Amino acid sequence: MPADRRYTTRCCTEPREGGERALIPITRADIPALCSAGAVYLNSGASGPPPGYVLRAMREAEDRLSGPAYLAGAGLFELQGDLLARARAAAAGLLGAAPHELALTQNTSHGINLAVAGLDWSAEDEVISTRAEHPGGLLPLYELSRRYGVRVKLLEPPITAEKVESALTPRTRLISLSHVLYTTGEVLPLREICGLARSRGVLTLADGAQSVGNVPVDVKELGVDLYALTGHKWLLGPEGMGTLYVRPGVEARSTNLGYLSLSDPASFDYEGGGELWAGARRFEGSTPNPALAAGFAAAAGAASQRGPEQYEEIRRKAGHLTRRLAELADITVHSPQPAASGLVSFTVEGMSSPEAVDRLHGKGFVLRSIPEPHPYVRASVHLFNTEEELDALADAVSRL
Repeated sequence: MPADRRYTTRCCTEPREGGERALIPITRADIPALCSAGAVYLNSGASGPPPGYVLRAMREAEDRLSGPAYLAGAGLFELQGDLLARARAAAAGLLGAAPHELALTQNTSHGINLAVAGLDWSAEDEVISTRAEHPGGLLPLYELSRRYGVRVKLLEPPITAEKVESALTPRTRLISLSHVLYTTGEVLPLREICGLARSRGVLTLADGAQSVGNVPVDVKELGVDLYALTGHKWLLGPEGMGTLYVRPGVEARSTNLGYLSLSDPASFDYEGGGELWAGARRFEGSTPNPALAAGFAAAAGAASQRGPEQYEEIRRKAGHLTRRLAELADITVHSPQPAASGLVSFTVEGMSSPEAVDRLHGKGFVLRSIPEPHPYVRASVHLFNTEEELDALADAVSRL
């Protein structure tokens, strides 16, 4: 196994006395799933293995919730509410948003579905997206076509603001696209696209599954209306917890209503319902798992403290792998050069991507294949990956 390299980040969930934050290292040794020898994990874009500080936060929350808290009456619900509030606050700090602008969700696809279903649609409407989207981003749009007759217009990569502008018509209601393409790791010009859309009165929805924790994200600076993300990829958080940002003023109704959607439970009546949250919390219908929320808060809190230098470190390492692969005969690199994010996609001449991934897995490298129409091998390069590991992968690819 290549030598481990220690890289540290500050985790806002573990303060020291006086307010100083404890340094939380991100290394193979701190990630239980990677402690076994013989495997190089390069698949955080699919699921990032949670570090110890995430697992500890979940266990501590579960212990508190499963113990005497059940005898505390309303105190149990207060504890649950506090854990959920911490998750919203941590995610808000990561995104440059306010906690009331965020709703806790299960994952990116859940957030996208809530956002899309919350708008009023007619057969006269159009939606613009791309042919490089994850199925989780396109299937909700296709359902609009089936249910309401909405026209879905897919743009061919490369995606530019000019290409989006040329596709706009008076019927365009929504532009829905990824911030970082899951196929190649390309970072789309989201700020320019959102500015263009705002000037035309068109809403924007961004899939942040491959961006948050991989590249810096500031939803206010981007000007996006709706932004969905998950905690279990680049944030290295738990499966089953994400968030949806809803820009204040966006008119979208929740189709996920429940007790938690009420800003004042006492306002509920049997004549017409009750008072819903004015902000994004109206999309939270029922209690998420508080232990998952604690893990998500720890993951988001750590990522929010990394700073630009650590996102640059991800790009630097991905760029190293990109250069190594580009030097090889019969290998085509499909990701941007220089690297724009931690995703590096390539193909091996004469070999399908599933076969290449399978053979590399047999050599101890965990990657994934991207399905048609982008049949690539994809490596996800995170902070815990070392240059030694990346060189070892390039050498293994050269022997395919």
